[in-house]
Amino acid sequence: MEYDSKTLMDVKEVAAYLHLSPSTVYSKRARGEFPKGSIVKLFGKLLFKREKIEQLVEDSIEPSFGIY
Repeated sequence: MEYDSKTLMDVKEVAAYLHLSPSTVYSKRARGEFPKGSIVKLFGKLLFKREKIEQLVEDSIEPSFGIY
């Protein structure tokens, strides 16, 4: 099955992007730790919206308090 890799990521891609194992991605999904609306199940395949995963990372970045 083909999907648009510019807008959707499979479990292995999300795992690599987040530096997690695929099993951890499945566990986090089961616990509801991904943003609402970030997961698409298409023809039995679990896919993630790239923009939502990128936003998750962006929202997780801690602010820097030093002067550089």
